[in-house]
Amino acid sequence: MAAKNHDDYTVGWICALPLEMAAAQVLLDEVHEDLPVQANDHNAYTLGSIGKHNVVIACLPYGQYGIASATSVAVQLLSSFRSIRFGLMVGIGGGVPNEDADIRLGDVVVSKPTSTHGGVVQFDYGKALNGGEFQRTGMLSHPPQILLTALSKLQANHITGRSRFMDFLAEIERKIPKQSSPLARPTQEDRLYRADHNHVDASSKTCDDCDETKTVSRPSRDSNQPMVHYGLIASSNQVVKDSQLRDQLGRELDAYCLEMEAAGLMNNYPCLVIRGICDYADSHKNKEWQGYAATVAAAYAKELLSVTPVIRIDQTRTVEDTLFNPGVTTASHSKDPSRPVTPNPFQANPPMVINQSELGGIYLGTIRGEEIIPRLIQDPAFWRAEINALIRQLLLIHPQWWVERTQQTEKTMNDFFARNRLTFRVNILQRRTGRPDYSGHDRQYLDSLFHHNLGWLNGFSVEEGVPEINLAILNLWSILEFLDRG
Repeated sequence: MAAKNHDDYTVGWICALPLEMAAAQVLLDEVHEDLPVQANDHNAYTLGSIGKHNVVIACLPYGQYGIASATSVAVQLLSSFRSIRFGLMVGIGGGVPNEDADIRLGDVVVSKPTSTHGGVVQFDYGKALNGGEFQRTGMLSHPPQILLTALSKLQANHITGRSRFMDFLAEIERKIPKQSSPLARPTQEDRLYRADHNHVDASSKTCDDCDETKTVSRPSRDSNQPMVHYGLIASSNQVVKDSQLRDQLGRELDAYCLEMEAAGLMNNYPCLVIRGICDYADSHKNKEWQGYAATVAAAYAKELLSVTPVIRIDQTRTVEDTLFNPGVTTASHSKDPSRPVTPNPFQANPPMVINQSELGGIYLGTIRGEEIIPRLIQDPAFWRAEINALIRQLLLIHPQWWVERTQQTEKTMNDFFARNRLTFRVNILQRRTGRPDYSGHDRQYLDSLFHHNLGWLNGFSVEEGVPEINLAILNLWSILEFLDRG
């Protein structure tokens, strides 16, 4: 087999737990040799193929979960593998049983867009109003069209009995002996307790002391074959072990699953979310079903890739193009970083509240900036043009930068930045001499933003070089400063 390079990989598969990554690794048809990554990329990858798809598998850092960590992993992945067309977020989640969906342990929930949500909703993001009311705000992006069309075909295959889902589950059992496998279906009984019955012994990992008469009566199934449900996935930065909150989210959002990472990806990493159900997000939550839930999610993801034609991936725009060049309709153009940036950001846009998950767009822009730093000394004119293009990209992603909406011209914006140049210079010097007091945004996001992706600014003096380059850098910095202020 010929050696692979970074541009050969078009599918990014992200997991949160080592168990989830193990299930993904087992299902690879081929495992490829590791490749070097960017200096600011701290991920550890498994490379391989499923069918004719070349896949990059990444896992969140051990012990670091949630929206911020997921965004960081995705952005670093995209910095090293620039040809990624779409992503899959595959792993475990808490089920939300309801009258419409008999969701049980070991089942699969797949994010499905609705008229009001893109398939995933961040349920803890919004506004606190008078009277204790909480209003959720913002909308996360839909999964890529290529995956939605593949989902339609896969659902049709399930209806007509042509599903390969159980074949892929059996593949894992063949490769890992069931007796010693943490990925096997557990012997623990699947019990759904009534919402008013809490776990009896907080120190116990089992429900041996819980009252079996307080379980919900459900019809028996003909087999242990997992069922697949398509619906809304509710995401947040908190682990939910509250049956009352679970049921409330089920009623208000019609959510089928609760988890902790997906909201950090949808706006910056076009992907589909696939979750195996390992618990019911209540006080009876334990880890017994996690391995098997990770397995069924991975098996479904492999089946999805099996019905996604490779030719469609080759013709699908890269994630970078999707975010930065919406006017470009194909991915066949040159990847030369010196190519002109064509989108027109000078258009009226309403003010936009910054969601933590949206900061990933800033990451992607700064990563592109980092890659062209080596040309700074050789070609100052090139650097000046590129940093200004980067500013336009950031402005396109975050329309709230347009501070003078009546005359939105490039001259207006340059004048605005020029008037505040001294302030921006002071801010840069403060960044070098001490740790800033971040407020309003997650510390982990901004630490990564300023100290990793923009670490090169710490060594670049605004007193040196071409004045126009200084101004361009200050313009970029002012955008980041505005984000910092919230």
